[in-house]
Amino acid sequence: MRNENDLNPFLDSSSERQSLNENESQPWINYLVGAVVSPSVISVIILLLLLFIPITVLVVGINYHDPHYCPIEPHISTFLIVHGSVLFGWIIFTIIPTILAKKLSSNDDPYISGIIVIILSVMTIICTIFLIIWTIVGSIWTFNVFYWVTYYYDTKNNFYPYNYCQPELYRFTFVYIILSYIFVFLQICYYCFNNMFNWK
Repeated sequence: MRNENDLNPFLDSSSERQSLNENESQPWINYLVGAVVSPSVISVIILLLLLFIPITVLVVGINYHDPHYCPIEPHISTFLIVHGSVLFGWIIFTIIPTILAKKLSSNDDPYISGIIVIILSVMTIICTIFLIIWTIVGSIWTFNVFYWVTYYYDTKNNFYPYNYCQPELYRFTFVYIILSYIFVFLQICYYCFNNMFNWK
């Protein structure tokens, strides 16, 4: 009859294989999460600070949502409201996986956290695609009226001409869209250089 000492090599081998499988699956989860988030405290702080951007966009869009503020293109305020709301969700969906990703390496059972992170990462990707498409739509609405928009109206009779748009609303949207394109370009450059150095 085999004693416990005879079975130890088989037990050790089995535990080593289980540990190896867990270690093989862990980098796969981290790689998938790393495509969307950067699991660091600094990134969380930066994202929290960036929350003022969608909040500002929402405030401007809601404040000038009445069509008489921009009769030449009433959709501009709608663009700001939708874009600000989705951008706010994008930042939240990025912060939560970033926090959970830090626990994956120390968690005894990382699969539940990993599934949550993967779901939120997919939602982040969907929000990113929507924001890019919605920014293009907003660009069409905003830039198409650039040469015809006027910022003056009859204050005595409170008359708004058909090509009027509230200056703060239009100028804010114009600058915001340009900065959005710059941000997307810098983000693409960051991921390209980051992946390039990781492959070396």
